[in-house]
Amino acid sequence: MLIIGHRGCNYKGYNQNTIRAYKKAISDGAKAIEMDVQLTKDNQLVVVHNLDLTQVSNGTGLVRETTFDKIESLHAGSVSNGIDKIPTLKEVFELIASYDSEDRPTLHLELKGDDTGSPAGILLKNEFLDNELLTLDNILISSFNWKELEKIRKIIPNIRIALLDGSIRRKELLKKIENGKELFAKIFAYGLEDYMIPKSTNLEECIKYYNEQIKDKKIRSIIIEEVTRCLTGAYYNENLLYEATRMHASSVNLLAFTATKEFIEKAHKKGLKVFLYTVNKDFEIDRALDIKADGIFSDNFSYVANYVANK
Repeated sequence: MLIIGHRGCNYKGYNQNTIRAYKKAISDGAKAIEMDVQLTKDNQLVVVHNLDLTQVSNGTGLVRETTFDKIESLHAGSVSNGIDKIPTLKEVFELIASYDSEDRPTLHLELKGDDTGSPAGILLKNEFLDNELLTLDNILISSFNWKELEKIRKIIPNIRIALLDGSIRRKELLKKIENGKELFAKIFAYGLEDYMIPKSTNLEECIKYYNEQIKDKKIRSIIIEEVTRCLTGAYYNENLLYEATRMHASSVNLLAFTATKEFIEKAHKKGLKVFLYTVNKDFEIDRALDIKADGIFSDNFSYVANYVANK
């Protein structure tokens, strides 16, 4: 089972999605690392996870509404873990290219937000693939926004892609609950982003929480119905497999605690690998092994790799 350094690593003294974190995970033996790319206000590609800078830096505001010069002046993560800058996508490509081909980790790159596919594809093709600094085997592009995968494929037709799924689609839910933005921010993890996750993996706990927090019966019913679909793996259906095979994807990347052995078997029969996000605890690792996942994203590569090696 492939263990992928999620945003590099989240060790004490390291900030995720930074060059130091990537180097540390690679030095610990990671054969693959994952990171997230967004566009700044002035259309520069930067590597940062959360849409809101407040949560991942000493800055404020949305990445998409902040200039590159401002982002370049910020500290990534917490200064208590060390002084790091938010890297550009070009700097990350340069890091991967700096390793000898036989030691080079695979970069699992998630496109976040709209309009990231084309500029990321142009940068990768023109500066790294065409100059033979990287190869197609070094990169796998993923996104919840499958249209962005189609955009990068127009520039690099043979680039490997992965369809991300398992999170609640905020835009779709807003069609049912028009004034739900404030509510979503309160009741979901990543509630301000396009792809949200229930705060608990336990459906009964979620229902109890929503009964306490949401007074409007209609809205509460809609939320419970959607969270039930999410936590019971209802998103993982024939349509997902159809789209993944239609787009010639290499894998589908699923929310770990909602993935099932039955769906993974179906994906394997279609020639698709299945990677699970995010796996850190012993029981989560055991479950991923049991349901035959091909890989897992983990914040603690060193611990998880050792755990798996000793199973």
